[in-house]
Amino acid sequence: MEEHSRALHKRQPVSLILAVSMIAAGVVYPVTDSALKHTSPIMIATLRALVGGLILTLALPLLRSRLPRTRRLWVWALAIGFGNTTLTQVGISVGTARAGAAVASVLLNSSPFFVALIARFALREPITRLRAIGLVIGFTGVLLVVLADPGNIAHGSQLVIGFVLALLGALGWAGGGLGMRALTQREPDLDISGHTAAQFLAGAIPLIPLALLDGGSTQWSNPTLIAQLAYLIIGGQVIVYLGFNAALSRWPSTRVYAWTFLVPVVAVLIEAAQGNLPGPTATIGIAVVITGVAIVNHPRAEATTTTELASPPAPIER
Repeated sequence: MEEHSRALHKRQPVSLILAVSMIAAGVVYPVTDSALKHTSPIMIATLRALVGGLILTLALPLLRSRLPRTRRLWVWALAIGFGNTTLTQVGISVGTARAGAAVASVLLNSSPFFVALIARFALREPITRLRAIGLVIGFTGVLLVVLADPGNIAHGSQLVIGFVLALLGALGWAGGGLGMRALTQREPDLDISGHTAAQFLAGAIPLIPLALLDGGSTQWSNPTLIAQLAYLIIGGQVIVYLGFNAALSRWPSTRVYAWTFLVPVVAVLIEAAQGNLPGPTATIGIAVVITGVAIVNHPRAEATTTTELASPPAPIER
């Protein structure tokens, strides 16, 4: 059963998996912004983690997967889930509500740099000069896209709180992904779907009491909110994380995280499809982001060791 699940992830091209995940992630920001009119940030974060975990757990038999069966894998799930679910969801939802979407988006998109720095020492993943250049170009494009239309930006203590939470979200997203990368290197046959469900459930544990103590209100009878929450849980949580974790099991972390630069690009393109066309600065930013991601994914950006240089290079997995 687990072998079928692993084979399913490995049959799909990584670039296709990440493209689907980043498109789904790009829709999250406008949907979250709209949903915040009817509920609280912490409620969104909690529902994404808890309900997403329950839905994915119920779907595991259909995916021929199952939850982790050892204590050691559950400890990994607790650690990874705290980073990529608890801290990240608080950073996205609460950080956006406090500091504004522009500030939160820029900070959350700084995670590839944390990944590149930490992976260099923790996972011994070298980063080539070309890939580093691609990361800088990609992030420059993100700045152009986001700051072209920054929207409402908070001031004073609200900005500081939102800034800190968004930065913690970026660190959590980076740390969780690096943990997943390290685990898949230790466990090449890891059941990605089952462990992702465990991460959701573990990451929801700290969020539940926060949601219960939250003073905000939720308009449960509002059908628009229910539809928005359904997307955030299924599309923004389950699909995005499954794809991202599957990619981390096959590609270096810096290469995978560079794709997150495409998230604000997707958000802008959604606005364009609705008739709100981007201005010149945002359009240039979109082109710069795509260029940066292309550079990061270029075969020449792959690091090679001394041993590898003595033999023909291995084919790059797509």
